[in-house]
Amino acid sequence: MFVADSHDLVHKATGWLLRSAGDQDRARLLGFLDQYAATMPRTLLRSAIEHLDQEQRTYDLGRKKAKQGASAR
Repeated sequence: MFVADSHDLVHKATGWLLRSAGDQDRARLLGFLDQYAATMPRTLLRSAIEHLDQEQRTYDLGRKKAKQGASAR
C-alpha cells in the first residue's frame, strides 16, 4: 500500500518503519527485501537498508538497478 504511494515523505517513513522492524527481526526484513527490493522506490529502499552491512546494502541496491536497467531495454 505505502510502497506504491507517490509522496517521497511516505517512502521515507515506510523505509524507517521497515528499518525499525528489521532491528527486531532481521530475517523477516531480508525476506521482505528479497521479494520487493527491485520494485521499491529508491528513497524507501535506502531508508530500509540503512542499518544493514555494506555488502547487503550493495546487494539490495544492485537488485534495484538491475530491475531499472531491464525495464529500460
